[in-house]
Order: sequence, then structure tokens, then C-alpha cells
Amino acid sequence: MMGGDTSLGSQGLFSAEGAVRDFGEGLRMLQLFANVCLVETGEGVVVFDVGLPIDGHRIVGELRSFTHAPVRYIVYGHGHADHAFGTRALLEDAEERGHPRPVIVAHENLPARFDRYRRMLPYNEHINRIQFAIPEGIPAFPWDYIYPDEVFRDALTLSLGGLTFELRHARGETDDHVWMWVPERRALCTSDFWVWSCPNVGNPFKVQRYALEWAQALEEMAGLGPELMLPGHGSAMRGGADIAEALDTVARALRHLDEQVVDMLNRGMWQEEILTSYDWPQEFADSPYLAPIYGHPHFVVQALLRQYHGWYDGNPSHVFPSGRGKIAEQVLDLAGGSRRILERARSLAGDGDPQLALHLVDFVLDAGAEPRREALELKAELLEALAAAEASFIARNIFLGGVRETRKELE
Repeated sequence: MMGGDTSLGSQGLFSAEGAVRDFGEGLRMLQLFANVCLVETGEGVVVFDVGLPIDGHRIVGELRSFTHAPVRYIVYGHGHADHAFGTRALLEDAEERGHPRPVIVAHENLPARFDRYRRMLPYNEHINRIQFAIPEGIPAFPWDYIYPDEVFRDALTLSLGGLTFELRHARGETDDHVWMWVPERRALCTSDFWVWSCPNVGNPFKVQRYALEWAQALEEMAGLGPELMLPGHGSAMRGGADIAEALDTVARALRHLDEQVVDMLNRGMWQEEILTSYDWPQEFADSPYLAPIYGHPHFVVQALLRQYHGWYDGNPSHVFPSGRGKIAEQVLDLAGGSRRILERARSLAGDGDPQLALHLVDFVLDAGAEPRREALELKAELLEALAAAEASFIARNIFLGGVRETRKELE
């Protein structure tokens, strides 16, 4: 029996359970949308990851339910909204209690990330609203940026109350990603290097992510022989053998995809061929550590292509392409009109290929042809069918976002 919950669906991965898991020896994890690690020592508390802005007061309340000791360090596992924005409540708590201000520690790339977020707040609001299906009227991205007091490049060691906190940097989900090792407790705090899903490399909305370096970080973690792993999302895992197996499996899967993409590029293959021919062994498809409920192997391959390759797809027709509307007009003319296209799309959908059917419907919509309403209704139906069959949280929300936009146009 493995030490974590291996039946996690997308709801389990991101469930806001709100319970504090006490692992003894001063180690606790507050399981929220993103987990918060609390390490109590004789000289104060280290908090690793601080959740969303709405989590701050909850973190303080849970912390003060078992200790009145000062928070000495706050460590940002990385600069994403659900890991580095619950800080203010902890600072206010310290001030109210007359404690020294906690020292905030992060990787040296994190301040530039915050700068970019501030510059591109409307864009990040827009993509987060799609990715997480956040309704209009509810903020979709944080605006309260509390920068670190101390940054480091490769590694930093903190000592407090007889415990050692080894902070190590590796590029993974972000270029400012940090994980923490507490050797005296043989405990890992991984942030999003571990989330009970296929790693979120190649997120369709976000900047470059790093599959090979992610694998190397997991291998380094496994080499330490941890007995407790506190992840960025989902349940903790206990037991050295189980943790080693889990870390090794995901690292091998990422290396497998990386090696395939590099090999296929070296053999002169282009993006479309790589994306439709990469191999995902059954061992990985069946693994509870690699369920495609958030990340997806297809997304990982996309990220690797973006990392190792330019945008040219091998077809010189696409260097300066005509607009989709112009192409669609020609296709409709050759096909004998939009109704014939829509009939074929319905036939394809009935044969179990809603994805191919969608491409045909888009010819009608891109050309601005009639019957437009009929085409929109069919597109919404096809997207709903894809969403119903999709395991990936991100892909499903993209499909459902498309349904909402299509229905809005119909209205």
C-alpha cells in the first residue's frame, strides 16, 4: 500500500480539505488548494509555501492552534499564485505579536517573475480564468506582491533550533523553483515538483517549463533517501521505498519523453510528426504517479519542442501563411458549400471523431459563412463531447471555456 492517495482525480488533486496533517517531530502540512509545510523548531517556525492570498488568515489560524512561537523564515517554493501570495497575514501576525519580521527567502529569479506578473496582470487574469474556470467578477490573479528579503542561486542552507533546512534550486515548473530537505527529519518539501499528476510541463498558457531538469531534481531528491514527502498538491507520502519508487518513475518518464524528442529532431522530424508518433509506455500510462489529470504527456512533448526547436514546422507554405478566413473560403467553395461541410462534420462526430469534426466546423466559422448559428451550435456540442471524455483538468477547462464563448456568441 503506497503512502499517498493514489485514487486522486482532478478534484482530489486540488481539494481544499483544510486539514493539518501532523507527522510528528514538528512536521505538519496544511492541505489546501496548494499545500503549506509548517516545520516547528525550538527557536521558531519555518513555513514553506504560503498558498493563495485567501489562504493567509487560515494559515495563521492553523499555525496558532499548536504554537505561539515566531515564524522565523518563509520560503517561496516558486512564484506561482497558489504558493507565494498568502504572506501578508503572516507578516501582520508577527507584527501584532511583537515578533521579529519573518525573513522571506526565494530563488533569485522570483523577483523578475513578480515584475512580469505586475506588467502583464490583465493577460494573466485572462488565461487563469480559462485554465481554472474562474467566473467573471472573481479575481483570477493576485495583485499583492511581497518580494523576498533574501535570494539565492543554486543552494542555501538555513539553521534553526537544531534543524537544517537545505534549499535547492532546479528548473521545473518554473525557472525559480525551490525544494527543501530537512536531513534530521529525512523530510522533503517538494512544492510543485510533486503534485500526484503527470508533471505540469508544457502548460498550454504558460511560459517555458523544463522536463529534463525536473527529472534531474527528482533523481537528486531520491538520492537523499527521504522517509516523508510533502508535495505541492495532494496527499503526503511516507516510506522510503515508496517515495524512491515514485520519484524514480516520474523521472524516468520525463527522461523518456526528452530522449524521444531529441532523437526525432536529430532524425529530421518536424513537430506534427513528433506530436503524433511519440511513445508513452503502458507502465507510465498505468502509473498513479503520472495520471494525466493536470499535466499531460502531450503537453510535455510540446514543451520540449518549444525548448529545443523554433517555430518553423517544415512546410514552407506556413512561413507567411494566408489568413484562416481566406483559406476557409476556398475550402467551402471546393466542397460545395458550408452545409456539405457541416454534414461531414456530423458524420465524423457520429463515427466517434469529434476532434476532426471540429476542424471542419471551423472552416465554416472562419469563412463567416451561413448557417453560422448552426455551425456554432455544432461546435459547442463537439467541445462538450471532448470535455466529457477528457481527464486533463487544463484541457477540459479549455474545451468548456470554448463552449461558454460559443454559447455567448449564440446569445
